[in-house]
Amino acid sequence: VCLAFEDGPSANTDDILDVLGYYGIQGTFFVNGKPDMADAYCQIVEEGHTLAMHSYSHDYSEIYGDLDSFIDDLDRIQDFLYETTGEYCTYYRFPGGSSNTVSDVEMERCIRYLDACGITYYDWNVDSRDATSGGRTVDQIVEQVISSVSAGDSDTYIVLFHDSADKVTTVEALPIIIEKLMEMDNVIIVPIDEYVTPVQHVTV
Repeated sequence: VCLAFEDGPSANTDDILDVLGYYGIQGTFFVNGKPDMADAYCQIVEEGHTLAMHSYSHDYSEIYGDLDSFIDDLDRIQDFLYETTGEYCTYYRFPGGSSNTVSDVEMERCIRYLDACGITYYDWNVDSRDATSGGRTVDQIVEQVISSVSAGDSDTYIVLFHDSADKVTTVEALPIIIEKLMEMDNVIIVPIDEYVTPVQHVTV
């Protein structure tokens, strides 16, 4: 099971890192470009978590206008993270996922470009639904994640969380989720790395 947090860093990043550190596990952070939060990117790397790309701007109309726009944004976030942390990131998550329906450029073209650059993209197969309109309670987030993992038949589960300032219930649910996962047979919690089979909604 991979715990993956997107859209950060945010005001909640420190708390997420504290929870992960308490249990001695690593997560994956699909981040955007936020120059005023340089320390957070460095802390993610220093504490052994996987730093991954989730676009620089997270502006759908800007990123998905055409292939050149996608490439420009990709280069920007990759360069920014390297300059900030010294980490050359090779993992990516599309804003909205590879199955998004808003892109003006065919996602297959973006996927082929990532592949040519040696970048692997990861979607998710467990959605915590912490970004659902109207919000979700701690209990709802916990139930959503644990029931999805328990009922599934996959060897790999990538859990979608959001690292956003307004997602306080995500932080509160995290230790409960971790403890329940640790109690399950044949489950280990790992960061995304070269050994984790990609979960991809769209493949080429």
